[in-house]
Amino acid sequence: MAASRWSTFWQRTRHALQDQTRRIIKMEGADLPNRSPRLLYAFNTPMETAEAVTGCDADIGGMSSVHFTLDTSSESERIGRPTAKFHGHLSLDVRPEMRGRINSGYAGFKTPVRTTLFGKITDNVYFHDFLALRVRAAGDPILHKSYFVNVQTLDGMSHKTVWQQQLPLRRQDNDWETVYLPFANFEAFTIGEPSPYPEMIDREHLLTVGISVLGGRNHTFGPYELGVDSIWVVNKEDRIEDSPGPNTYTSPHPDVQKTP
Repeated sequence: MAASRWSTFWQRTRHALQDQTRRIIKMEGADLPNRSPRLLYAFNTPMETAEAVTGCDADIGGMSSVHFTLDTSSESERIGRPTAKFHGHLSLDVRPEMRGRINSGYAGFKTPVRTTLFGKITDNVYFHDFLALRVRAAGDPILHKSYFVNVQTLDGMSHKTVWQQQLPLRRQDNDWETVYLPFANFEAFTIGEPSPYPEMIDREHLLTVGISVLGGRNHTFGPYELGVDSIWVVNKEDRIEDSPGPNTYTSPHPDVQKTP
């Protein structure tokens, strides 16, 4: 695993150097902005799934569990490729010595911070209006309204700020759906609390994207499961709404270029 991580590090460094060289040669700053759909992350291989960062209240004394694993079951076969499964059990209990000292009832994952010799890789989505996610809701339906999407930016890392928006799941039949979240609707949270200062998300420097299940906010608990295929960015004209009934529409990769 360590060898593969170093291989990925050097691959990203090489891509970053090639990208900077290409921009200088082509003087891309003068080009028209590219508004085409663009894939940010996919979770279809063991490495893509293993790179995700997970956490839950058990890290600080709670009793919840979290897993982010590759799913090759029939649910993934519906979409035509393996996908990730974000799952576990959400609990409001804490270890006896931590009662009254911590908040419980949460779990989450996020994409890795992609480092190179030149610093951290970020995604510039300034000319895209929506974050799109291909997901499948399972687990206890009582928790389906407790999923939230979290975005970190390069500047936000310095003062523990994340931009958050509820993941509005519509389907209740354990099938896949595409959710479009306007970047304009993300709200800033600092150390879990709403930011006292109005802030706009820095769409030029997206660092990580993740999903959390926050049952502690409305005192819900139980088994949770969310299938996750991919995350990409689009504009209004690129949105493809899911049709009712059995769902066969898939996210746009591998037809769109993926960020290194």
